[in-house]
Amino acid sequence: MTKESLINLLDQQEGAEQYASYIIALENEKDKKTGKPKNPWIKFKSEEELCDLFKRVKAQGLMFDGKHVTLQSRGITYDYVAYKNKMLLAYPESKIDVQLVYEGDEFSYSKVNGDIIYQHVPKDPFNQTDQNIIGGYCIIESKRGHFITTLTKADIEKARKVAKTDYIWRTWFAEMALKTVIKKAVKFHFDDLYSDIIDEDNKENDVDLPVDVDLKHKQAIEQINDLKGLKEYWEKNRGKGKGLDKLLSDRKNFITNKTNE
Repeated sequence: MTKESLINLLDQQEGAEQYASYIIALENEKDKKTGKPKNPWIKFKSEEELCDLFKRVKAQGLMFDGKHVTLQSRGITYDYVAYKNKMLLAYPESKIDVQLVYEGDEFSYSKVNGDIIYQHVPKDPFNQTDQNIIGGYCIIESKRGHFITTLTKADIEKARKVAKTDYIWRTWFAEMALKTVIKKAVKFHFDDLYSDIIDEDNKENDVDLPVDVDLKHKQAIEQINDLKGLKEYWEKNRGKGKGLDKLLSDRKNFITNKTNE
């Protein structure tokens, strides 16, 4: 696969060159520790399949830019900015405010005759850490109405726990929290507009994943890349519940499939 061949297959559409450059970068990216390909799954995607992914994003009116819309091993992923952009494409007059609330912040709202009146006063905007997030909110005002959605930190953590991997959450917690808040808002109030995007995004989740297992186990298991290490971890932590056993079993299947590729 070459950048030029992918661009030609896409008939040199707007955004095709940016997308092709992004795909080639994924193909060439190396793991800094091992020097091995960081995205080995990309070689199993044909040019035709990659073109189809581009067209699916474009059908939503969005651009596959490798920043707000990215490609993971399980499919297309949209960040919270892409969710906002989708709303603005459908309703350009929309006002969207999606924010996180931190410990000590003052936040209140009311709804009067359909209009949302709210106030958010940060206590210390220069000391906002992932650890002191207590929740988030999304306010959308469009010709379809005025809507507010709020989520607690516990609600956000539930979304984190059903993610198939924790790497992105661990690295970009605030951004993933914002996405969780706006995703909940549009799913509830604009499902007709977002159903395809949400279905695609949910490929990164597994509702059957145990939510009662400490994240430290999930993170540790995610770092194991061989069956020997997995067995040692199981022997060290055996008897700690069916949830942990499921995480270990899922990781075993992942390692076995990766080995057989």
